[in-house]
Amino acid sequence: MSVETSAPDDDQAVRSSRTVPLELALTVRDVGPEDLVDLEWSGGPSHLTALAEAMQRGFADETALLMVTAPNGVVVAVGGVDFTRRPSSGDLWMLSVRGGWQSLGVGSILIAELEHRVRSRGLPQATLSVEHDNPRAEALYRRLGYVRTGTELDSWPIGQGRSYATVCFTMAKKL
Repeated sequence: MSVETSAPDDDQAVRSSRTVPLELALTVRDVGPEDLVDLEWSGGPSHLTALAEAMQRGFADETALLMVTAPNGVVVAVGGVDFTRRPSSGDLWMLSVRGGWQSLGVGSILIAELEHRVRSRGLPQATLSVEHDNPRAEALYRRLGYVRTGTELDSWPIGQGRSYATVCFTMAKKL
């Protein structure tokens, strides 16, 4: 698969157009402690703390945290799967694709690998939540076979003792 894109070499998007063969160029691997400094783009300090905690839980085989890198080593996507949050499913969460790399299939590649991890555990479905005001992400999940199963209130720390709260649609896909 080749995608015509403006692919960034670093945090600033390169404005030249070129063809990027995604399957050949991108690498998906587990996130290691040394990778956290390369994930600052995916959220603030509270998000990095949450990623570190998810990685710690991975040592207990409760989660898997993956990242997608470009050929030059730049991290272009990150996400995880929690094997303990919902019964009989792997719950995909903290999915993020770096600006400039969105709508190129990178998120689909990440989700496919996370789903593979869920299947490898013998779990029959993958679940996820998407904020009610993020129709672009919901459209991606629908294209990948996810269907709405309900709504839930979700929240996460944003720093200085404050939390962000939002309504999310829950979605599921049989694997």
